[in-house]
Amino acid sequence: MTAPRIAPMTMNDYPAALALWQGTPGIGLSAADGPEHMRDYLLRNPGLSQCAWSGDALAGTVLAGHDGWRGYLHHLCVHEEYRRRGIGRMLIDSALGALAEAGLDKAHAFLFTDNEDGRKFWERIGWNWRTDIGVVSRMTAGGER
Repeated sequence: MTAPRIAPMTMNDYPAALALWQGTPGIGLSAADGPEHMRDYLLRNPGLSQCAWSGDALAGTVLAGHDGWRGYLHHLCVHEEYRRRGIGRMLIDSALGALAEAGLDKAHAFLFTDNEDGRKFWERIGWNWRTDIGVVSRMTAGGER
């Protein structure tokens, strides 16, 4: 296999990315992952989210954005056929590089606490599982996200 091509995600990649996410356990989807919201996310965070391509096949994705202070990674996903080849690391490195160019010096990644495979991956590549902070969530007045 040749090395995958890592490129910033565009809306042209969205259908393949959505299919990948829908077929991958541990990836949670909501209305916020719909095409309109994804377009807005990519426009607010240009060049930060990444796709890995093996020929014409989407091998993996990572969404990256920031609030001006910290970077955030979501939907790190590598198709099962392409795992254990360093693609997840390449996606993360590319997203972190783009975040660094945007002036950010730290990033957090979100994953479900019961996603054992995801947790093992992140720990294996040197990320720390935080037990001193938690996340609380609530729907906005719009209620769709």
